[in-house]
Amino acid sequence: MLVGACGDDAPVEPADGSSTGTSGAMTTTGVDVTGTADETGTSTGTGTSTGETGGVIEPAPLQAGVAMRYLDRPVGVSMAGYGGRTGGLGSTWAGAFFASRGFYALPTIKAMVLRAGEEELVLVKLPIMSGESGITDAIVAKMMERHGVDLAGRIITGATHSHHIHARYWRLPDALAEVGADTADEEVIDVLATAFADTIMDAREQLAPAQWAYGVQEDWDPADLVYRDRRGENDFLYGKDPRLTMLAVRRPDGTPLASVLNFGMHGTLLDSDNELLTEDAAGGVEMVFEEQFFAAHGAPILGMFMQAGGGDASPAGGHLGHDGISRAEVIGHAAAPSLLALYEGLSWRDELALDVHSQRIELRYETFGYDETPEFEGAWLGVPKEYTWGGWQCTNPEVPADDDPATSMEGLDKNCIPVDLLLGQAPHAEAHQTYLSAARLDELYLVTLPGEPAYSVMHYLREQMAERDPSATVLGVGYSQDHLLYLTHPDDWYQAGYESEMSLWGPFAGRTLVDRQMEVVDQLLGGADLPPFVEEAPSLAEPDSFDPRELEGSDDPGALVQDVSTGMMRTEVVRFGFEGGDPALGAPRVRVQVDPGDGTFVDVPSPAGFPGVALDNSRHEMITHYDPTPEQSDEVLASRAHVWFVDWELPAELPAATYRLVATGPWWDGAAEQPYEVASSPFSVGQHGGAMLDVQRSGTMLTLTLQLPPTTWTVEETWPVAGWRVLDPEAGPGQPITVRVPLSLSLAVDGVAQPGRHVVEFDPAAGGHAFDLADAGIDPTGVTIEVSAHLAADVDPDAIVGPVP
Repeated sequence: MLVGACGDDAPVEPADGSSTGTSGAMTTTGVDVTGTADETGTSTGTGTSTGETGGVIEPAPLQAGVAMRYLDRPVGVSMAGYGGRTGGLGSTWAGAFFASRGFYALPTIKAMVLRAGEEELVLVKLPIMSGESGITDAIVAKMMERHGVDLAGRIITGATHSHHIHARYWRLPDALAEVGADTADEEVIDVLATAFADTIMDAREQLAPAQWAYGVQEDWDPADLVYRDRRGENDFLYGKDPRLTMLAVRRPDGTPLASVLNFGMHGTLLDSDNELLTEDAAGGVEMVFEEQFFAAHGAPILGMFMQAGGGDASPAGGHLGHDGISRAEVIGHAAAPSLLALYEGLSWRDELALDVHSQRIELRYETFGYDETPEFEGAWLGVPKEYTWGGWQCTNPEVPADDDPATSMEGLDKNCIPVDLLLGQAPHAEAHQTYLSAARLDELYLVTLPGEPAYSVMHYLREQMAERDPSATVLGVGYSQDHLLYLTHPDDWYQAGYESEMSLWGPFAGRTLVDRQMEVVDQLLGGADLPPFVEEAPSLAEPDSFDPRELEGSDDPGALVQDVSTGMMRTEVVRFGFEGGDPALGAPRVRVQVDPGDGTFVDVPSPAGFPGVALDNSRHEMITHYDPTPEQSDEVLASRAHVWFVDWELPAELPAATYRLVATGPWWDGAAEQPYEVASSPFSVGQHGGAMLDVQRSGTMLTLTLQLPPTTWTVEETWPVAGWRVLDPEAGPGQPITVRVPLSLSLAVDGVAQPGRHVVEFDPAAGGHAFDLADAGIDPTGVTIEVSAHLAADVDPDAIVGPVP
């Protein structure tokens, strides 16, 4: 939604003066890389095609590679999605909107590359508010510039549509900045395109034999725990999009690689006053899926959320009473069981018939058939008008926005703001051209839609696919390749309301774009080998050159600003402050280390299981905020105290042990980037003083329930500093936190300790940890029994004692 709502490399300065930059890279793990992929040879021509049509696509052995990078620069950039984000602090990376001041979790870029025979397809999940043809074009250009690889037409982007992520990538006139994307900035576009292209190249370098599979589940979220319908005007025609589609790849030995998670959901859990970068609900889905997948399978996977019909779908996650960023985690827990079940039921294939075709098309009044069916005309300021170049915020005073089929704008005048008036010129790249892609993967067809498709459009797309081939499946990717705002089917658009008003090309836009895509699908259904890219005319976009921003030095990089408290209880918050570097170089990484019992410190592994990756502030376990002295501003200083703070809310199931936090990152010495590292003091973590162990007995069977008191939501400035974690996925924010990890038990009978310790698993059916006293050789008749319990994973056991009734 646009209006009113809706890695550690330093920047490189090439000889041509352009600015580039990369983010910390991570490729999938447990993968034997067989070598670097060959370059895809395609040729470009102005206004023509890339490659040639010929032959019939035949199945070929599949190769796949996947990769992830963090978009870790720059904190301080403004955020896209909501309009009117004025006031607040500025920065050299913000325009008309206020600057971001930290992050809940680092945005992730994820790429999946598929190669079969001579064909190659790249799917890339982008942590931005929308797709944009200028971004797709910039990625293609960066692939050539940095890597010598021509992927024109072979890249399909999918934006997560978070409303709290990098702005300034959309080349709209500055006068439209406050609509929701801030003023365009060529260096921001360059930073994004460089990071996206480098992630794709990481994935290409992992190309090796692979298997693929896809699956579909209908009505997978019937209770609206993950997402819900938000558009009431079309309720008599449509509800929420019920479909979940998954596209996954793995190695032939079963080693998981990545899974595309395709359904529609807005990224609007937080309001426009939020100052921290986050991928919002989509980020919660990905992170919890990855963690639960590793817990279930013992192997990591990349979860790639790619939008479907999210235009009329809001994030849910409120069923337990949580609010704010906590709902992202709740949504992840609600979605994960269905995602895991769908993955586990997939049927895998070694070969793939693959083809991809992209096109840049012109958008005119006639494109949509309005010259033959006059449904896009009316009056502007009382003057009769055909919306030859598009119209925005279309209404009719006689048609209320409601779900009454008798009230419709069909056949009536539409009072719209002419798009050419808004943009100051026509034609304009952002409204009068668009970028479409379609791909065939055997009987699965990927079809992109350049905007925010409502379910009505996705329904029409699937209906058209079924009419052509009932055995085929279509995976619609919304927020992909370009952004024409909202897309609704005509019967939906005529009902008026926000989604209708926030469109550019009237009632026929969504249907026409689907029809254009189906013309390509018709050829793919026939097995045609299509060229990867054609364009009706060259792009109208005019990227500008730019002078890279100057970097600031650091007053005392690596200095400890605020040390941790040394004695901590589970669920308390550890705060760690230090001086680092200019955010333009990249955000600091703060990892958790533990003393395994021998006086040394080792990294705590990532809960998603990525080998060599530590539990750190890149994920939702921590909140990172930037608080420099002097404070952020649009002025570049020679040096500044670049102070960063991390808050870590200790999990209820964290093993009792001695920990420390270690921060690393880059800083600028005036001539080159330098590394810094700073460690906190060691601190112990033990059981919460308010923990309760309840023991119930039935015969010789014990049921133990270990619970901690609820945390308290606490806010500092505009973000929480306590109580934001969902420490018990089955409990509301005011309810006790139940511990479900294995416990280690010891027993005493009449005050005499009994030999042995017993590791006990949580039994969901019993609602606690179940243990049979007979397994310890104890008869409970006529004796007093006490049970002592601590987490089985404790390094420094901190037990709690409870009497056996």
